[in-house]
Amino acid sequence: MIFRRIRGRQLGYFWSSHKRNMCEDGKAKTRVLFCGPHFPASHIYTKEYLRNYPFVQVDDLPFDSVPRLIGNYDICVVKSMLLNSDVIARATRMKLIMQYGVGLEGIDIAAATNHGIRVARIPSGKTGNAASCAEMAIYFMLGLL
Repeated sequence: MIFRRIRGRQLGYFWSSHKRNMCEDGKAKTRVLFCGPHFPASHIYTKEYLRNYPFVQVDDLPFDSVPRLIGNYDICVVKSMLLNSDVIARATRMKLIMQYGVGLEGIDIAAATNHGIRVARIPSGKTGNAASCAEMAIYFMLGLL
């Protein structure tokens, strides 16, 4: 297992190449999957940011294609989709599942853990959800008056 850093940031792990796509220079390619069409800025920004790094491929798939193709990816970013135990069982190469937005309600954490897949969330301060959650809390409090 080889650990990569780019500009001082942790980018990810590169696992054994016998199961993975290869770049032209023979390096293993890490494939990142964004699930669903919602919040297109998330995968568009990620693609733009990583366009000069040929060893990372970023794809976005419609919901109905995810169960069939999830086995081809190393990292999954879940947006507005439920990743249940049936879908997670098909994720044979998956090493990390991340939830876009607040919470981890879109991921069956027990199933991911049983398959050796790490689960994380993207901090809401970077996705803009912190302000929305704070506003909703204030509205709920005002509703109690």
